[in-house]
Amino acid sequence: MVTLTQLRDARLNPLDSAACDWTALARDLDAAGPRAASGVAGTLLASGWAGADADAAYQTLDRQDSELRLAAQEACGVAPLVETAVAELRAAQSALVALLGEATGLGMTVRDDGRVDPPAATPGGTAADPTAEAAAAAHKAKADGLSAAIADVLTRATEADGLLGDGVRQLAPDAVRAGLDHWGDAVADGHMVATLASIDAAAIPHGDAAAVRAWWDGLTDAQRQRFLVAFPEVLGGLDGLPALVRDRANRIVLGATEDGLRRELDAEKAKLAGVTGGTRGAGVQFITRINELTGRLAAVQGLRADLDFAPGHDERRGGTPVAYLLGFSAQGDGKAIVALGNPDQARHTAVFVPGMGVALDDSGSEVGRMRDLWAAARGNGRDARPRGDVATIAWLGYDAPDSLDRALSPDDAKEAAPVLNRFVGGLRTTHDPASADHVTVIGHSYGSLVVGEAAQGNPALRADDIVAVGSPGMHAHDAAQLGTDPDHVWVAQAAGDRVPTMGGLAYALPGTGVTPTDRAFGANRFTTDGSSGHSSYWDTEHPDSLENQAAIVAGRYNDVSLMWGQAPPPAE
Repeated sequence: MVTLTQLRDARLNPLDSAACDWTALARDLDAAGPRAASGVAGTLLASGWAGADADAAYQTLDRQDSELRLAAQEACGVAPLVETAVAELRAAQSALVALLGEATGLGMTVRDDGRVDPPAATPGGTAADPTAEAAAAAHKAKADGLSAAIADVLTRATEADGLLGDGVRQLAPDAVRAGLDHWGDAVADGHMVATLASIDAAAIPHGDAAAVRAWWDGLTDAQRQRFLVAFPEVLGGLDGLPALVRDRANRIVLGATEDGLRRELDAEKAKLAGVTGGTRGAGVQFITRINELTGRLAAVQGLRADLDFAPGHDERRGGTPVAYLLGFSAQGDGKAIVALGNPDQARHTAVFVPGMGVALDDSGSEVGRMRDLWAAARGNGRDARPRGDVATIAWLGYDAPDSLDRALSPDDAKEAAPVLNRFVGGLRTTHDPASADHVTVIGHSYGSLVVGEAAQGNPALRADDIVAVGSPGMHAHDAAQLGTDPDHVWVAQAAGDRVPTMGGLAYALPGTGVTPTDRAFGANRFTTDGSSGHSSYWDTEHPDSLENQAAIVAGRYNDVSLMWGQAPPPAE
């Protein structure tokens, strides 16, 4: 319990300084991760260093990156708690001083425990003097009222003190028990801070990327940190926020999700181990749940591995770009949006929309395709672009159909189209206006139908170039319907890929029979020499298709090998 003397004599200005110090520490820790990624890891990755020592170094960098991010998140939570507690303590102290002054002015005595004694009776008068008795009663009532008011102030101060102490202890768990990279309670801790510090989620705008950007730009650094610690699961999905902010928010949620799944899996295994005797199928329910959790955990861990610094392809092609997690959800089949390179800074950005059956557990293959596309678009040798010039994004941001029956319906594409439009619009909104901003959207298989629906949406897809490979159709009569110059619409069909032919029965508009790879569609059709089958468009052994896509992404249109069509002027 905070005592009267403690509250009255408390020096609160140092706590103001402490809040500022925690804010600065959180900001420095937050910046340390990206600095390490670009300055240390990026340099090592670009060098082509490989082998056992390199693997160990990258693993250390991954662990330190996680520790820095978690430390930044927890430090962000301390400052709002300190600020809230100081505000309460300062208000309580001011109220106490006023009450003490009032009591003293009335000639009353305030004890150290906060009880107030009325003034002593005035000498003289008679014991039965009604006036004196009334005055004494009034003084006692006033003293009792002041005592109650002081007690209330001390209770408020005690609660504020407890809020600060308990909150900081919750944000700083035992490192030996939890580990320095223990993310399990990070989101719950943020919600605790939001409640105690009255951080209101209703203040966060939704929908319009420009409004989101304006809101974020209008916040102070301290306010931004408050929202990041309180609502990372909200900020991570907000189109209009910078890539670095979304990446930080989504990694918080990813880490917490992984820890939560691991703990739930351990609990189910313990239940299974405790099953003894009974019926033959006594543990079946636990085994089923264990298998489900194991699969979900593997998918999340696979996504985290995609974000690690460890090299994932031929280093001679220019090194591995730094990854940014621009979207994440473990609900249902899971969603993820992974950027290779920072799209806010890149001069050329590709957004790839995969097709049927894609879920979170497929993120590795889709990110791998975009890693190869990034390397090809950047080029190599003397003509290689600077590392930051290109960004490629695997957009697993929609519920892709998971069966042929479902894939024959355009419903999933129609639902995904406005989501894709908002995402691409958000990239435009957050891009550095000081550099060029060339965006290519690539759709594969059913993903091309999503792109087609988005391109014909309102508002339309803000893409400079549209690429459809292995496309069953885009719900368009011709390329001109896709909201951009037909010379900037590119299509391909590999040998042995029957999806464009068979899919045309479902997705070519009635009365036309025209699919994107037909000459009558009016798009540029590029070659896919050596590629075979529906999934061969990013084959590094037969890279004709990959190199053609890379040339489109980099705006090197004259380097695209065409079967037919007209390449526009370069956009480099």
